[in-house]
Amino acid sequence: MMGYSKCTRLSAVALGVAFGVVSAISMMVFAWSAWLGGNGSQMIQQWAAIYPGFDASLKGGFIGGAWGFVEGFVLGVITGWIYNLCLCCCSKKCCCGQAPCTSSDGKGACSSCGCEKKSS
Repeated sequence: MMGYSKCTRLSAVALGVAFGVVSAISMMVFAWSAWLGGNGSQMIQQWAAIYPGFDASLKGGFIGGAWGFVEGFVLGVITGWIYNLCLCCCSKKCCCGQAPCTSSDGKGACSSCGCEKKSS
């Protein structure tokens, strides 16, 4: 059983996949909404200038979904990496196994920050 820790690291890749899926679905929905109903067609035209192949069509929606996944994945990985960096490195505490915990109370709590050591 793992002990309680004050910090929980994120999996940057898992966060990237989650951001990518959400971004891909939203770009496909926007493209198909503009294709079927004309809603947001000006926005699709602006995005088409940035993302080659993206337009208000069935094929353009799938291409936009691919671009959305790539964009969301990169954003998610960067966000997760920055979160983990700020959480464990900038705080300079013993959490997440980044620095050695020194237990002085015999209960597993770190004497420098109070977090509990993780059990292996």
